[in-house]
Amino acid sequence: MSEVVGLSESINQAIQEFFARLSSEHVANGIAKPVLRVEAFLQDGQDATAEQPVISHHLGSRILDLSHVRSSLTPKPPSTQTVLTDGTHDVSDRQQPLTSEQSEVISSSSPGHERRYGSKHLRPLPSVRRDEDKVQPISRKPTGGLRLAPALKSLTQNDPVEDSQRQLALDYHTFPKRRKIRPETQCMQPSSLDKLVIGIWEQLHGSINLDPHSILDSYRLSLDQPKNGSIEFANGIPSHLVAANDTFSQMSVFCRKVTQASRACRSVELIVQTRWMEHFDARVEALACATPEISINKHRKAAIMEACQHFGWTEKELRNKTAIWRGYQEVKEAGGWAALVFSGMGLYRFCKYRVGFDKEAMQRLRNLRSRFEVAADTLHPHWRHLLSIIGERSDHIYEGHQHDWVVFESGDDPIPLRATYLQWDPQFTFEHIDESIVDETAWGCEDPRWLAPTNPGAPNKHICRTCTGSQSDNPKDNDCHCFPNLFGSSKRNPVPVQVMRTHNGKNNGLVALVPFERGTSIGEFTGLLTHSLANTDVMTATSPSTNRIFQIYQKRYGNYTRFVNHSCNPNAQFQQFAWMDTVRVVLVSKGIAVGEEVTVDYTDRYWGGLDKVCLCGEPCCRYKTKRLRSGTEMNEHGAPQLLEGVH
Repeated sequence: MSEVVGLSESINQAIQEFFARLSSEHVANGIAKPVLRVEAFLQDGQDATAEQPVISHHLGSRILDLSHVRSSLTPKPPSTQTVLTDGTHDVSDRQQPLTSEQSEVISSSSPGHERRYGSKHLRPLPSVRRDEDKVQPISRKPTGGLRLAPALKSLTQNDPVEDSQRQLALDYHTFPKRRKIRPETQCMQPSSLDKLVIGIWEQLHGSINLDPHSILDSYRLSLDQPKNGSIEFANGIPSHLVAANDTFSQMSVFCRKVTQASRACRSVELIVQTRWMEHFDARVEALACATPEISINKHRKAAIMEACQHFGWTEKELRNKTAIWRGYQEVKEAGGWAALVFSGMGLYRFCKYRVGFDKEAMQRLRNLRSRFEVAADTLHPHWRHLLSIIGERSDHIYEGHQHDWVVFESGDDPIPLRATYLQWDPQFTFEHIDESIVDETAWGCEDPRWLAPTNPGAPNKHICRTCTGSQSDNPKDNDCHCFPNLFGSSKRNPVPVQVMRTHNGKNNGLVALVPFERGTSIGEFTGLLTHSLANTDVMTATSPSTNRIFQIYQKRYGNYTRFVNHSCNPNAQFQQFAWMDTVRVVLVSKGIAVGEEVTVDYTDRYWGGLDKVCLCGEPCCRYKTKRLRSGTEMNEHGAPQLLEGVH
């Protein structure tokens, strides 16, 4: 008890010294209502070090009225009584001590409670009439309590590249994007042409197989039935159940082959029907040349009647079919054979009802023709073999990886990816990889992305830190569906994106071919896992369990996420995700429409101190006023070159 009394005397003496300084230095001038705000902390008295920072605990806070101190120094203000939102009372014409209830209101009794300075809102009390005076309320302007928070640093103090630019860091202020249950507002539905184009891209990036040699092979399903009515057991399982399991697997393979063959036959049907329309037009032209005195309509009817004899159909049936086949021919002439072969089920409806079937739609298909062929030749190398049935050449034009070609929005011929970097790197090479490669010179045989298991007792069982489901590369054992198109599925289909040449000086960019809903993963950021690189474009991340900083370098190895450009108003973000106790960096959509460029925010860590200007063109652009150093290289558009993605 004596120690507490001595502590009170020390605190009382310190407060009295502050009062003396207040009256001598006049620091309270200009304050209409002075109050004393006391904050109590309990902390270690030793000096802080890099290894052991100072430990501090907040005990509480209290605010006391100092009107009686100010009254001896300044004239009395008008008679008012106001109350603070935190409970502090101000009585200007009458000095009254705070009651016990008021002290309980203004004191902070719970540990860890923090009162933000400047967040007190003044509100007037109703007028209180007394015998000796009349109290009038005074309106006070409320002051908000929002303050700028200090920048959150993702790297530790011993980061060797702390002062370096061009370091892409994960923005920890952004939240994981989850798919919305329902749209907030009514949105426009895609047109018939949009549905047709989206269907073509989905077929191109799907699991369709159009190789005639593999789908037309004969396959016979043999079912071995038991010869007698007895049930035999093998390892405790009835034999008919074992046979059922084998039959189910065989039937699944057989159904897949028939489905693919049916889809390929549908493509062959479209090819033949389109070519028949070309021969029909040639037949009508030949009849017109033979007898030019007869009208073209009569020649067309004569050709129709001749075809009715060959097909065995009525004139009405053939005219209805040729009206749809004519649409196939127009789609082929605009979008090429690839648009026709890989069109989905919407092609029939599009050509039958011809909604939006105009010159603008055909021009759009012409601009997409070369892009369709790039995806078809690189993802389905044998699709042109179907054209050999009508005598067309089956040699594919574009070879290699689908992202080895840079396409143009205007429909110009695609160019190799290497050609777009030769002016900066004559020895440019880039290898597309699906998994990141560990730099053995930097990390040896250790993966810096490793995380401590969530369940040390079962190290072989991986639990998702987001959904708490079990994670496994085997789809039968996997219960984590956070990003099903990337992790835990039986097969990864190609992502419907293409590398496109930008028109505003950003070199290459990544364009979405289909809509990506909010929360959908676009791809994993892969590359060379290294560290300590400075003044070059890298992705910097930290392992949560080990706090080790690693970098993902995409100059020579990586995937299409390398070509994602910066935007101050991005439609995607990089998000950290743990898959099977390994940190992954995933590109997640915020909601991307068809044909939009995929962009992310490079954050201030990339742009800080970098002598470049941002070319995103957004009204909220934060870096458009950057000034260039003398001698900065300009591109062909007269603008500074903004490095796309991560080099």
